[in-house]
Amino acid sequence: MSKKSTLRDVAWIAAGVITVVVVMVFAAIDREPADPQSAPQTAAPGGLESVVKSAQTWEATFPAWAGKAAPDFAINDIDGKTHRLSDYHGKNLLVVFWATWCPSCNAEIPHLMELRKAYSADQLAILAISNESPDVLKDFVAKKGINYTVASIHSTPPAPFSSVTSIPTTFYIGPDGKIKLTALGLVPLEQAKAIVDTHVEPSQA
Repeated sequence: MSKKSTLRDVAWIAAGVITVVVVMVFAAIDREPADPQSAPQTAAPGGLESVVKSAQTWEATFPAWAGKAAPDFAINDIDGKTHRLSDYHGKNLLVVFWATWCPSCNAEIPHLMELRKAYSADQLAILAISNESPDVLKDFVAKKGINYTVASIHSTPPAPFSSVTSIPTTFYIGPDGKIKLTALGLVPLEQAKAIVDTHVEPSQA
């Protein structure tokens, strides 16, 4: 075999080896797992921060109160029963400031009603507070079929509740009695559920 022929054969062999290596490298890069369930799972972003970032119809407010104990106060519902915020320790509580004449408040009512249905009474309570008369509220509740507690207020509650100037404003209070988040505006059902379900660690409170 001539020297020229030998060199040609070596060149072909080298080219073949390089081709195989390149194919193997690209195959390793582009390979998809045969079973998607076997692929490493990355946890979806969660927590209150991600919920707030995804908000479009509402915004977080009273940030200085996040993680602080909600001041206790008493209020009467439209049937005359007295409720204290401290009565609800051990369960999630929504304190919603609203009015029958408020369009956004009315739009939020179906979300609150569905939220009330989604949890048992020992997991969640909703206390909706308006400064309208009990008679006006009773008629409205009956007409809408509202399934959560509605109360009438005619005195000034403690801060931060006394600082509410726009409605609807909702205070999400955890089972520990601390304010998780305060939302100004209409909170859609799924985002409300996400807030209720979020557990705030003591280090965050």
